[in-house]
Amino acid sequence: MKLSQLRKLVAVAEAGSVRQASRNLHVSQSAVTKSIKQLEEHLGVELFHRKSHGVVPTVAGNAMVTRAKIIESELRQARNDIEAVQGTNSGEIRVSASPTVAIGLLPKAILSFRKMRPNVIFQIEEGLYPGVLPGVRMGEIDLAICLVPERPSDDELNYELLVRDRLTPAVRSGHPLTERSNLSFSDLLSYDWVIYRRNKTRRDIFEQTFISHDLEPPKKTTRCTSFACALSLVERSDYVTLVPEKIFAGKSMLGNITPLRMESTMPPWNVMVITRSEHMLSPLCLAFLKELRNITP
Repeated sequence: MKLSQLRKLVAVAEAGSVRQASRNLHVSQSAVTKSIKQLEEHLGVELFHRKSHGVVPTVAGNAMVTRAKIIESELRQARNDIEAVQGTNSGEIRVSASPTVAIGLLPKAILSFRKMRPNVIFQIEEGLYPGVLPGVRMGEIDLAICLVPERPSDDELNYELLVRDRLTPAVRSGHPLTERSNLSFSDLLSYDWVIYRRNKTRRDIFEQTFISHDLEPPKKTTRCTSFACALSLVERSDYVTLVPEKIFAGKSMLGNITPLRMESTMPPWNVMVITRSEHMLSPLCLAFLKELRNITP
């Protein structure tokens, strides 16, 4: 079993076809097909179901893909460890962040960190809790920074509180609601809402905000997984959305969006950094975690 075979295995599983995997890897289709066939012969199992329009991992295939991702992650951490021993101040850190964290907290930490370690490579992706958890568990993500409703009970992962935040209803500048103060949530029920944080969990942020005020959530909603699109919809219409208060510290980033003046205090939410146990993190990742703690207000 070779590492190159495992990388091709993961590429095919993620792409859903040998053709697309070969394009992503910049190798020939025959090379990918041969590698998968050799791996199947070595293991004595079929790793993919061949379909007319692609491939789907078998049960054995899924198990191998999971292990292959863990192996790749451990090798990446090993490279970071070696570079730390050599004092090169380089390496790679993979971060997943919720949209609002990616606008405010994360850029500050990265820019500060790279002043002392300019050769460090960051790979950043947008992710929401709890969807980021499998990637953290397998080591595909080093740190996830997300808005989390409560401190979860999880023996596999570490959850560290970075900052307490609150959500606030927000609208475009010039919206009729901006002329009013001491608004209640019942005043907002008749408006259309755009939701950019919709998770199928037992505690959805949008729903719980209304439930905490003894109200049924509005039915007139547009669900949006793109933060940029959600903000654009709010800017161009009379939509209402929920935005963390701290994002208005960099208000220029939100264009013409403004928070509403509510009569009641909003319930707090946690901005947390989620990692595997610290002994599994490379010194480079531990140093960046320290930087996150230092820049947190």
